[in-house]
Amino acid sequence: MNSVLIITGGYLNIDFAKEYIKTLSYDKVFAVDKGLEYVDVLGLIPDLIIGDFDTVNPALLEKYDNDIKSGSINANIIKHPVKKDETDTELALQCSVDKGALSITMLGATGTRLDHVLANLSFLKLMGDKGIEVVIVDENNRIRLLDSGCNMTDVTIYREKQFGRYISLIPITRCVEEVTISGVEYPLDNAVIASGKGLTVSNEITEKAARIHIGKGAALLIESKD
Repeated sequence: MNSVLIITGGYLNIDFAKEYIKTLSYDKVFAVDKGLEYVDVLGLIPDLIIGDFDTVNPALLEKYDNDIKSGSINANIIKHPVKKDETDTELALQCSVDKGALSITMLGATGTRLDHVLANLSFLKLMGDKGIEVVIVDENNRIRLLDSGCNMTDVTIYREKQFGRYISLIPITRCVEEVTISGVEYPLDNAVIASGKGLTVSNEITEKAARIHIGKGAALLIESKD
């Protein structure tokens, strides 16, 4: 298995998700707690349904349980206790690792619960350390990791295929060194970007493509529409 689509229980714009999923290539679909409701509306067939199920519609979960038992769909349900050390999304990521995923796309991983959003962003580093590329996407943002520690140091974003108008680089280590950004309004050459500084926020692509390189450290690369 190379790629997993994880749909979790934060906010998800269904119209956006329907169109974005058409652009993806994935091998498995994991529904995380309330994310099962999104999976159902989107017409996807989950391979794994996981969580403590404190937010999903119980009747919908029972429907899928019955479908699995009848053989209508080939899926697994893994229920965890509400009181646990991991979030439901973290458990789904761990299952992806166990099943040999190389890349993961997460939908429904942002929203109004800022604690969950920040935790989900931190999982990009957790998965990157395991050699797995994770992308978090909503209708306004596409977020991924650049990290010299796991050989994720270079990204090219073509202007005609960019996700949104702006690109930002947010350090998650004390500093990010040897930062070079070309093809943008505010280019950099071998710069050091310290955490807590806004130097690499809200750049724009001005040429055919933006090329981003970091030599040391880790940062979130965010493409934003507004």
